[in-house]
Amino acid sequence: HGQNRKFVKYLLARITAFIEQAAGMQTDFAFYHEHHKNKKPFEVEHIWADKFERHKDEFDDKNEFLAYRNRLGDLVLLPNGTNQSLSAKPYEEKREHYLKENLLLKSLHPKTYENNPNFTKAIERLGFEFRAHDEFKKADISQRQKLMYQIIKYIWSSDMVVK
Repeated sequence: HGQNRKFVKYLLARITAFIEQAAGMQTDFAFYHEHHKNKKPFEVEHIWADKFERHKDEFDDKNEFLAYRNRLGDLVLLPNGTNQSLSAKPYEEKREHYLKENLLLKSLHPKTYENNPNFTKAIERLGFEFRAHDEFKKADISQRQKLMYQIIKYIWSSDMVVK
């Protein structure tokens, strides 16, 4: 929601930059976080569109749906413009476009795990539970939420040592 959007963007920028750096990519936090660094600033976007009717098989109540939709596991960073063009599409359509974006977002697609040894070795070394998602249901948000927690805990642990 509006009151924590800046903090959520900070978290997502930090996580995204960390994962890319761990995979040997030349990136930094400022690229994802600071507006003046990019002509198209990054924005927080929900993976799920605000379409309760698409998720009635898992939710009886719209408020429960909205609570799940607002979890960190359902949020990503997208450049302005891409964000607007994908916003209401179902996950299955968005996922193909995600391959063109940052590594944290790409990790939703199975092709990210093919011929990408820097990424696969990094997540194995760090012990993060990344996986592709053919669909994105309630359980997928929960799994992604757990992954985000693993990464946050690692980044901010007082004994963090780059391995």
